[in-house]
Amino acid sequence: MFSLRFSLSLLMLVGILLTVSVASVLSSRDAMYEIEELFDAEMVQTAKVLDLFYVKRLTAAKVASLIEQPIRFHVSESEIETFAEQSTVETLSYERKLSFQLFTAAGELLAYSDNTGVKPLTDFNHGYAYQAVGEHTWHVYSLFSTAQQVWIVTAQRDDVRQELVDKINANSWRSPLIIAPIMLLIMLLVTYYLFKPIKLLERHLAYRSAQDLAPINIRLPSELITIQQSLNSYLARIADMMIRERRFSADAAHELKTPLAIIKLHGDGLESVINSSTDESLKQQAMPYTQAMGQGIKRMSHTVEQLLLLSRVDAIEAINKAECDLQSLIDNVINQLVHIVADYQWQLDIPKGLTVKADSFYLELVLKNIIENACKYSPKESVISIRAEQDANQCVINIIDQGIGMSASEIDLAKNRFYRVDENVSQGAGLGLSICQLIIMLHQGDMSFHQAKPQGLKVNIVLPN
Repeated sequence: MFSLRFSLSLLMLVGILLTVSVASVLSSRDAMYEIEELFDAEMVQTAKVLDLFYVKRLTAAKVASLIEQPIRFHVSESEIETFAEQSTVETLSYERKLSFQLFTAAGELLAYSDNTGVKPLTDFNHGYAYQAVGEHTWHVYSLFSTAQQVWIVTAQRDDVRQELVDKINANSWRSPLIIAPIMLLIMLLVTYYLFKPIKLLERHLAYRSAQDLAPINIRLPSELITIQQSLNSYLARIADMMIRERRFSADAAHELKTPLAIIKLHGDGLESVINSSTDESLKQQAMPYTQAMGQGIKRMSHTVEQLLLLSRVDAIEAINKAECDLQSLIDNVINQLVHIVADYQWQLDIPKGLTVKADSFYLELVLKNIIENACKYSPKESVISIRAEQDANQCVINIIDQGIGMSASEIDLAKNRFYRVDENVSQGAGLGLSICQLIIMLHQGDMSFHQAKPQGLKVNIVLPN
């Protein structure tokens, strides 16, 4: 599942980068326009300076002399090609990227810089033009001086402008690349701070016990207040429903106890009357009915006891845990079930002196229920194993039988209230395992069921130390 915090940070970062990128593209385009305008103006200015300080001072005799012997302006060679490289006045590479030429109105050469040669860079039209010289393209500006009838040509290599454009583009993209990880870190820190109330609410709910249905009362931002109110309303409805359920179970169980006791009393009286009769045929006819009635009363009495126990356990918010000797607890349970455990073979593997931190009364209820179930669903003379082991963090108790076991789907439903594996065979109410699960949860432990090999059921109880 994606993280809202990370997604928000990523979207904000993408938005910032997109904004910066668009701004960089626009600024680069504007920079190119400004560079073109700047260097074009520089070429015009150079041409006008040549006109003012040189061409306008030419005499007719000087022009004739220059036609015979044009002035050659030498530009020194240099290996320096970029602005970033170190250079001196004498070796400045930028000088080789500038050129000028002077021609008469008839196209006769008067002066030139030797980096572009004697071939005219212009078609003798006033204004701007492009001219290829060797491997480079030159921007050319032509100005006609009417005073001396001389064409003034200034030129500039294209890569001068491109170099500046590349530098501006590099700088405009370098900043976002540097800013991006910094902005991501800042946004993660900001979103961490903004999402702290959600984390607080999450921890508050995570550390609550299953029985804690009290309203949530923590300070939250206004956006989360409605969520807190909805959760409190939901918890209140659950609490109210559970209270009604517990009250109904307890009231129903208490109401059933008295009529069941009366029925049992009258049933025992009826059985005594029948047994005291001398009519053997009457005894034979009445026996199935009295036995069925006795079994029904016994089953109903067990169900009532389980309902009362469930109501009692449901109402518990905390238990009194203390160090208990596990071997003593198991011995007490076996002594209580002595009427059924004698029919089975027992394998006990409990380390001497092993203690668990638990409420002895309720843990005995759990062990009694599971051991009783193991006997109920296992064939007589089969082996039932009880093992325990402990480490620094927890104690694990395993109860393994060789009975009918449970399928995977039955294991998933085993802890549900009123669920019975085989309703035709089982005489229970389907509440025992759910009561056990609730008690183990009160101990902050866990109870799970697994299929044993080659057959049977393995009950795994984990209790924290």
